[in-house]
Amino acid sequence: MLKIAVIGLGSRGKNYGTHFAKRDDVQIVAICDKYQAKIDKVKTLWKVPDNMCFTDEEDFFALGKVADCMLIATQDRDHYGHAMKALKLGYDLLIEKPLSPNIEECLEIEEYARAHGRKVLVCHVLRYAGYYRRIKEMIDTGVLGEIQLIKHDENISYWHFCHSYVRGNWRSEQETSPMLLAKCCHDMDLMYWFTGSKCKSLNSYGGLTFFNKDHKPEGATANCFDCPHRMTCNFEVEHQYLGRKKAIGRGKKKFLWGTYAFCTSSKKKDVLNALKTDERAKQWARCVFACDNDVVDCQTVNMEMENGVKVVMTANAFNEQDHRHTEIRGSKGVLIADDRGSVIILKLFGKKQKKVVVNIIPVIKGHYGGDQGIVKATVGMMTGNSDPNMQYTWIADTIESHRIVTAAELSRHEGGRQVLMSEIPDIKSKRV
Repeated sequence: MLKIAVIGLGSRGKNYGTHFAKRDDVQIVAICDKYQAKIDKVKTLWKVPDNMCFTDEEDFFALGKVADCMLIATQDRDHYGHAMKALKLGYDLLIEKPLSPNIEECLEIEEYARAHGRKVLVCHVLRYAGYYRRIKEMIDTGVLGEIQLIKHDENISYWHFCHSYVRGNWRSEQETSPMLLAKCCHDMDLMYWFTGSKCKSLNSYGGLTFFNKDHKPEGATANCFDCPHRMTCNFEVEHQYLGRKKAIGRGKKKFLWGTYAFCTSSKKKDVLNALKTDERAKQWARCVFACDNDVVDCQTVNMEMENGVKVVMTANAFNEQDHRHTEIRGSKGVLIADDRGSVIILKLFGKKQKKVVVNIIPVIKGHYGGDQGIVKATVGMMTGNSDPNMQYTWIADTIESHRIVTAAELSRHEGGRQVLMSEIPDIKSKRV
């Protein structure tokens, strides 16, 4: 029986933990979150006794090593401290991405884990999703010939962006991470994985172009509930989480599961009460043009990989739906993939277009099966039953996506200058 300890019970921690708890070969023995309501939501489901539930992380770590593996799913800037404490207690780790917005902290975690023989996996869950694994398999067969160019777009829905990066927990670079790291280290990991090569150099442009005070409508108030524009604004809080009557032309609610961030109940009256009266929840009722956000809402990155492949990646907040769109161009043809559906289009030169259907799980149920996949991989890795065909997201390889983002942010803040990856610190040992 594999024993797991969990710190951080937000959306990601709750999701992974629930997948672990459903398995017959896993036992969650201790949990920690600073909010008691989040503990109460899962402790019975996960069968964790009250004396192993903690709101104080010092008490949680004072237990010593009570499990084989610790799942760390706290806020971005807390990962380093929690990881180092857990490693020093002798834990193997599964860490939610990103590792840390500080590349030096990422490297220190990797170096300590390597020196002390600890296993560390990072939750780049897209590598474990059948859809993206199929794309990688097609690349590796050579069907596209020599890969020349990858164009990859991380299209973030406007409602998701407002929830997380304007009003929410990832709105401030200083408090958490740059948007490119918090949202797109997944994508940078995919580019590293697809090309099979580290990045050689890059440049990046981006900024906070729309969700700022310059676009605040005349007469708009700081709070949606008091605003004269609330019945026509696409970003109005009640419309986002609870929906509006079709009579005003705006239909169903947009963010079906977003209320988890500020309310343990999904009932309309409880959600409204929280947004209006709870001091923490009120931040999600703010006007999107009058928040304290500073992360970018549109960014491009142009990369040259060491093997010569060119990569153009974009991330933006101006979409109706969350989806990733990828075009891979090789010497023999083009692969086009959009993860809203289950189809990959293969267009080989001189041949009839082919559709490859992949059975996927919707993103809202776990990153197209990636969340379940990494939990299964973690159990296998920790119990000595690793899949020899699995390309695990070991921390040593995860470092590359974080280095790329570090370089991209350096470039963006310096007006888009070309940054050589040799300027960014790297691990000192051979990669796993």
